[in-house]
Formats: sequence, C-alpha cells, structure tokens
Amino acid sequence: MRIGVFGQGWWKRAGEALGHEMVDLASPEHPSGGAYAADLNARITSGTATVAAFGEQRVDLLIDNGGAGLGFVRGDGPGETVKPAHETTNCALCSHFVDPLVTAFQGLGWAEVWQSLQSRSWVKAVWDRAQAVELQQFGVPGVIHAPMAALNRPYPTEPLDPEKTAPIVSFVGGQNTTYFAAGSDVPARDLLAGTLAHSIRADLPEVNFYNAYHEVYRLGEPVTAEDDLATRIVKTAAYFKAKLFYNAQLCLRQRDRFVIFLARKLGSLFHLAGKGWDQAYGLAAASPLPTADAYFNHFREAAINLNLVNGNAETGLNMRHFEITAAGGFMLCHDQPELADCFEIGKECAVFQDEKDLLEKIHYYLGHPEERVAIALAGQRRTLSQHLYSHRLQALLEAIRVRPLPVDYARTSPWEDIKALMPEAGVMLDCGANVGQTAGTVRRFYPQAEIYSFEPVASIYEQLRRRCAELDVHAVKKAVGDRDGRATINLTAGPESNSLLGFKEGNPCAQWTRVVGQEEVEVCTLDRWCQDNGIDRQRVSLLKLDVQGAELQALYGAKKLLETVKLVFLEVSFVELYRDCPLFDDIDRFLTECGYRRHAVYPSDQPHNWGDALYVKA
Repeated sequence: MRIGVFGQGWWKRAGEALGHEMVDLASPEHPSGGAYAADLNARITSGTATVAAFGEQRVDLLIDNGGAGLGFVRGDGPGETVKPAHETTNCALCSHFVDPLVTAFQGLGWAEVWQSLQSRSWVKAVWDRAQAVELQQFGVPGVIHAPMAALNRPYPTEPLDPEKTAPIVSFVGGQNTTYFAAGSDVPARDLLAGTLAHSIRADLPEVNFYNAYHEVYRLGEPVTAEDDLATRIVKTAAYFKAKLFYNAQLCLRQRDRFVIFLARKLGSLFHLAGKGWDQAYGLAAASPLPTADAYFNHFREAAINLNLVNGNAETGLNMRHFEITAAGGFMLCHDQPELADCFEIGKECAVFQDEKDLLEKIHYYLGHPEERVAIALAGQRRTLSQHLYSHRLQALLEAIRVRPLPVDYARTSPWEDIKALMPEAGVMLDCGANVGQTAGTVRRFYPQAEIYSFEPVASIYEQLRRRCAELDVHAVKKAVGDRDGRATINLTAGPESNSLLGFKEGNPCAQWTRVVGQEEVEVCTLDRWCQDNGIDRQRVSLLKLDVQGAELQALYGAKKLLETVKLVFLEVSFVELYRDCPLFDDIDRFLTECGYRRHAVYPSDQPHNWGDALYVKA
C-alpha cells in the first residue's frame, strides 16, 4: 500500500516497518512552527499542494498526527467557499488525535471545523476513549478509538541491572496549565461546569464531562441532527469554553498534585525534568532531555519512572506509558480507566491511587529491585509485541479497510423518508433506546404519537427515564428478544454497544464492543408485551430496532406484530460485529418473507461495517 504521510512523525517509521511505501506530504505551516495554529489560508496552501501531489503519484490512504493533513481547496460556489482537499482526491484521510479538537484546530474557526468534521471519508482516530465518545455524541461520523503507542525504533531488551540504576524517582514532563497562574482573572461562572463535573466524578468515575454537562446538570443543550451550522457552532463553542476549567483541574488531579507532593516529601530523591514547574509552583526542575537517545536511556537509568497523565485526557494513556515500557524502564503510574486495557497491572506496570499510596509504593519498590526488574521486563515485552505505532497502523488499516457492500446507500435522510412514507403515526416502539436519542427525534416528527422506549441496562435506563419524562414518552426497562424471561447482557466499553450477544474477537468495532462487565436484565417478546399491556398491534406504526446484533431475535419475537406494522427501521451489519450476529442478508431475507420490501439503506459513521435499513409493509 502507498500511504501519504503529513510530516515525518511516527507514522512513516510505522508504515515502513509494515512494508508499506510511505510518501511525504506537506503539512500546513505557521510562524510558531506548530501545525495546530495553522489558519485557513495555510491549510488552503497545504491542501492545494496535496491535490497537486496526487497528479504525480497516487496514494491509497492519507494519514497524519492531530489533523495536520486537513487541508482545503477553494470551491466553485459563491464567497470563496472551501472543501477538504482529501475529498477532492477521493482518498480517505485518517487523523490520529493525541490532543483535544480545541487544541488541534486552534487556528480555525468553528464553522470550518464543523463543516470538515462531517466528512465521512475522514477517519478521526482519538487516543482518549471519553473524547471519542464525546465526538460521537456530537454526531461526528468516522470516530474510532486508537490509543497512543511507542515509536518504531531499536530498544535494548536485556533486563535492567539494579546496580546501574540511580535510586531515584524520576518524572519527565512539563507543567501545562496556566489557569491557576498568578494574576489569572477567570469569571466565576466559567468555573461552574468543571467544578460540577469533577464533583460527580469523585463518586461516579464513569461519568465523563459530556454526560455531566448535558445529562446530569443540563448546563446546555446537546447538538442534534436537526441543528443548522450556526446553532452547532454556538452550542459547541459554549461547551468547550465550559470544559476549559475541567481540563485545567484534570492537570491538577492527574499530574501537578503529585509532582508538588513528591518535591516536598522526597527532596533529592525526586528528579524532575521539564518546563514550567518553576514559574507555576516555584519547583526546581532540570531541562528537558536533549535527544531521543538521552530520553529513552533515562528510563533505564532511573530506579522508578513516575508517569502522570496531563489534563488533555479523561480516560486514556499518554505516550509516556508506552515509551517507558518500550525502553525497558520500570513504570509507576497513577491509575487511569484505560490502563488495564493495555497492561496487566502489578505485573507489567505498578499503579498508585493517591498520595499515601504513592509514597508507600515508592518505598516498597526502591527496596525490592528484583520486582522492579521483573515488572520492567514484562512491560517491555507487552509494549514491543502490542503497543508500537506499527501495531496501531495495522489496526487502523483493518478498521477502515474497504469491503464490497451488498447495497447502495441512500442519499436521503431516514427520518425524512419515514415522515414521507407515514405522515401520521399511532404507536411507535423504540427498542434499544439508550438514553433517548431516537425518542427525541420521533417526538419532533410525530408530536401526537404514543412512543414506548425499551432499554434494559439499569444505569442507562435511569437517564432514559428522565429524558422520557421530558418528551412524554413511556420508558420500558426491558430488552427485546425471541423469548420472555431473564438474560445476561454484556456491558461494553461503548455504552451504546451493550449486547445480549457475545464479543467477537478481531471485529472492526472491538474498541466499543469489548466486554467490561455483565448485568442480568429482563427480556420480553414484543408480541407478548403488546398483549400484556393492551397495545393493539393494528395501531403500531413503526418498529425501530437498534439492539446490537440481536435484531433477528427481536424480529422472531414480533411475528404477530409484523403482520400489520407499517414500517421497520433497524440496524444492519455487513460484518460480524458480535459473535454469531445475523448479517444484512439474514435480516433482509427474513423481512422479505414477512411481506416487507426494502425501501432504503442509510450509511452509518462506519459505512463498511454497518448501516440502518428501512422496510415498508408491501
């Protein structure tokens, strides 16, 4: 494969390690030297150069760090309109974000950012799962989760020699927030959202900022599919402005507090290298390590390498997790939600929870060098076998691999089609409701409809119930299937992916469908539920199913309902996203046999993996 790469970065080495031909392309320039600050004109310059390069040598994929490959060309419309350069070349762009969007596109206005984010040929690979989910909840297509990794380079692999390591605790990293600097004048109203979010996370760590802001405290209205560009910009700008203080507090919670603590407690035993510590807190710090070799060697020279995540991540790991372990150093890190996804805690890295635990772990591991050596060696084996950027590139290529599809996608909107086919509605069954996204859309299109939203998972149901109360919708705490009773549902890394079916190893959506827990739930057949609740099936106008691979089970439990219901709108898979899940042809065949004709199939944010299909009673 020929891959166009913007800037040298780590992707060029990763691609070469996999045997791909890597083609250098120009990134947008800015006087500061950072592509993040590049404005629209700079991105038009780089985009025009990208298109010109395609005239000389065709590539199969474009890849960058932090959206540096997002260039523009001038459009043909009025007012010097622009469009993304990669769309002009008909080539997919994959951007790996290791910083939030507000950092990566600080040189662009929200209008350009929002218009660009809607590109379905632009894959946004985000290192922090909470921020990946955040973008998905904003309605951004093509978002996937891709952790950071270590560079492809030679690493010494012999076990550490405790006699050659300095008996110190070392932290390498800068101080990155000026929010609390002397003279900083921030209005109190700008502190509310971040303070509330951190307060609830103290008791409920699984709550991210998006959920706290929109669902728990309702400090702003979420972006919806019906919002025009101007409305999206206003909502988005307000949201990310409110999040600034939250990120600044994350810096304190995840990094700065521990540096200040150790500097006071350990004295000369604590080695600090990085910029900003003296200005922010009056802490003496060594300069950043001057070369890559000095940087990686340092991790083998210190007895304990402390790793602390900056405020730009809610759940994810920074690159230091993988650099320390790749070099063969011993890593002691603050616990992060995604840490157990990548390392076996206690065997491949050591973890602490708070200041007291940190001090105890430091004294313990300084006194047990043999354990440090074993953990460092195991951590290195894990990273070199699974967490190099060549591993990430291989996973990205698999996730975006183009497969032939059995259908042509519609260019229309599903809900506009549903409204045209069915101007008025009686009863609507929303199965797999999650927190009420579809219920809100249905209520807007059908103000008088009688809507029932089904969601079995307790924590999600509580959010749904509150939303349904606002919408005058009936919330039902049940899963739907082919039998009545109880069943175990798999709770997944992406809460929209909870499923009655098992996990399918190697599926292209594994970052969301990975099982993180289980819960016993009540299951009903729709035929029995309608009978028990006095719902005349002749009145049911629409059956919507988004039950994560269990759609065919739900249809088998609704055979009587399918004799009369007018429209069926459901998710269909083109690849096996869950173990033994039915594919598109299975669903299509079943509904055809039940007397339905397929009206259209609509693309998802992963159109080669799944979509949504609309069927009409013939």
